Amino acid sequence: MTADKLEKDVPVIYKRQGKVGHIILNRPEKRNALNSTVWQAIGKAVAAAKRDEEARVVILQGAGKSFCAGLDLSAENELMKIFGGKPTAKQKVEAYNMIIETQEIHTRLERIPKPTIAAIHGHCLGAGLELVVCCDIRLCSAETVFALPEATLAIITDVGGLQRLPKIVGPGHAREIAFRGHRFDAEKAKSINLVNDVYKDRETLYQKALEMAEEIAGNPPLAVQGAKEVMLFDEEANLDESLQYNAARSSMLFPSEDLFEAMNAYLERRKGEFKGA
Repeated sequence: MTADKLEKDVPVIYKRQGKVGHIILNRPEKRNALNSTVWQAIGKAVAAAKRDEEARVVILQGAGKSFCAGLDLSAENELMKIFGGKPTAKQKVEAYNMIIETQEIHTRLERIPKPTIAAIHGHCLGAGLELVVCCDIRLCSAETVFALPEATLAIITDVGGLQRLPKIVGPGHAREIAFRGHRFDAEKAKSINLVNDVYKDRETLYQKALEMAEEIAGNPPLAVQGAKEVMLFDEEANLDESLQYNAARSSMLFPSEDLFEAMNAYLERRKGEFKGA
């Protein structure tokens, strides 16, 4: 699904195509820059994707020429109003509360039970990069440019990028990205494992993202969701706790209708039809 001819004045759209849900950033005139209104809309879209029982995989993408240009620095962003003027205690409390609320939206995206794929094109800067590191898999087109420019703007990356990025690219690369604030291309992103694959153009990117999503969606959903939950748990637990959770989560799937269907499909050399039961 491309992001063309979408509803106007709707900052984030959730739609489903077959078994694949699509969360689409829809401010192409602003290169999908993020403000408090957009973040709230992202939270609602994530909730809609989570509720959608027909959706087994979710693709995150952006309308227009860029995935996301980062934080909206225009006057309409409420954060700009908070940052303006003489610093006060009230101002700092408001900023803190808004950051915490935005962090929680990112965490909800990261922890949605269904696998998520970020299809990235154009620009993926600042808050946009913090958004895609919440996804399980990241794919991009060859012209994509990445950065965490906050250090050059005298602010700190603060909605999860500094926590999630080192787990993906390693601490050395993460520190370089955060400290320099420089832009780097898709080839570099692939070399440091920020993205799984790079495709020649936006059309191929969306095609390959959908193919991957449909392949995942064709697997038994409880097994896929269980694997994601175990890996999320592992990131926050020690080895013994993670292994125990893995055993408990795995044993929940025995027996199941999907298990018997998977075995029969394998023996009969056909594609299985899985119900999530």
